[in-house]
Amino acid sequence: MKALRNLLILLGLIVVAGFFVPVDIRNGYIYYLYGDIVNMTGDTGKAAAMFKDASEAMPASATFARAYVRALNDIALGFQPGDSNSEQYYTQAYNFAKEWIEKNDKSEGAWGVLVERARAEWGLGRKNVAKATIDLAVNKMPTDYEALVYQGIMHRDIYPGDRNSVAASIPIFEQALEVRRETRTAWAHYEIAVAYRMINDENRALAEIEQCLAQWPDRALRIKAERLKNEIQSSGRTNR
Repeated sequence: MKALRNLLILLGLIVVAGFFVPVDIRNGYIYYLYGDIVNMTGDTGKAAAMFKDASEAMPASATFARAYVRALNDIALGFQPGDSNSEQYYTQAYNFAKEWIEKNDKSEGAWGVLVERARAEWGLGRKNVAKATIDLAVNKMPTDYEALVYQGIMHRDIYPGDRNSVAASIPIFEQALEVRRETRTAWAHYEIAVAYRMINDENRALAEIEQCLAQWPDRALRIKAERLKNEIQSSGRTNR
């Protein structure tokens, strides 16, 4: 449904913008909307190329820059950890985000590009640097759901054997739930469940998983949530 809506917007933009909008702005939005449509079909590589074109058409746009870096990070995430291809894409994402922020650090949307730079730093193994970057992004935009979830993940996983460090991530995830008022929050519920599992609170972990699944998450998240649910139920350490 969203893809169809974006396609209609794209077609309308092409028709109307051709007459009234400067070429760079017109091209930027056309590339961006087309990239968004392609991304929803699962072709992240092609989407990244479109987002890159959009960013080149409008270099100061934080929206287009973030979309491009996010796509690069998502491609990197699709490889096994340590794969040279993964490192290549994370490096591309980091370099682009770093250069963009240096030129546009006063941009209202710079925090979004910081989120993606943090993801790239994390993927490259620079975990302490990534944690500092995501903290900066959240300080700039403390009500962004996605930034908060990534902040929670990084705080939770930087020292996975430290119970206090893991437990300290839970209020961050809960803040992510709060900013979205518990709607479309399956991802946050899943990550809280992981945190509770890491500190051996199986009952709360299972409760969070059930809230995640109740929101009908996308296929990839649903598979992970169902796997975690089965592991918890098989552990024998829950009364649910």
